[in-house]
Amino acid sequence: MNFKNRVYQKEQLDDLSLSGKKLHQTLGSLKLINTIFGNHKTLSKSVLNYCLSNRNKKPFHIVDLGCGGGDSIAHIYKTLHKRGIKALFTGIDGNPESIAFAKANTNVPKNSNFIVADILAPTFSIPDADILISSHFIYHFTNDDLIRFLERVSTKKINHIIFSELYRSKIAYYLFKFSSPILPISLIAKRDGLLAIKRAFTVEELNKILKRSNLKNASVHKKLWFRTLTVIPHRPQKLQYVG
Repeated sequence: MNFKNRVYQKEQLDDLSLSGKKLHQTLGSLKLINTIFGNHKTLSKSVLNYCLSNRNKKPFHIVDLGCGGGDSIAHIYKTLHKRGIKALFTGIDGNPESIAFAKANTNVPKNSNFIVADILAPTFSIPDADILISSHFIYHFTNDDLIRFLERVSTKKINHIIFSELYRSKIAYYLFKFSSPILPISLIAKRDGLLAIKRAFTVEELNKILKRSNLKNASVHKKLWFRTLTVIPHRPQKLQYVG
């Protein structure tokens, strides 16, 4: 199997009409995967570090792109709450049933705002925020579309950006392929997980995108379990897209 280039095949979870038991089981599976493989911890720690460095700004407004069932919001809220840091959350997802699931999540703060919107659409209106986050989402963009998205982000009042993602790896693919049958996760999560690895960016690809986007001080960090944390600190400079 060739892992040199990204694939763009859609996952079952990309079907924005997916609903009912299949969707709920898959959202629950993603929460479990994010917990077991450290995504929640890594993302929450990065958000906390920013908040601790900017104590004069509170409450913080945190926007989660592709929020799914709201598990990232719930974990970040818990992390910040323990440190006495106040935050308001906005979760955005293209599937209204995912948003309904997130609203019913008892661990999500009651004053959270949720929006149903197609984030990949060129007409998507990006909300202003202190921190813009996403988890397992930006790989849905093509390379050029991600640059264009970042260009639009630069025109908004957004102070800090954090993307937590898988990176494409043959080892990651086969480890997940042979371990997923014993994990208590849905069939969709197992199938989509393999496809997500093949769709993911490599560290080198992300760095090239950031360079082409002319983002100042942006960085990509490798994390455990074949993960990357892309951090774009403070308000980015105006981007210049190169076609």
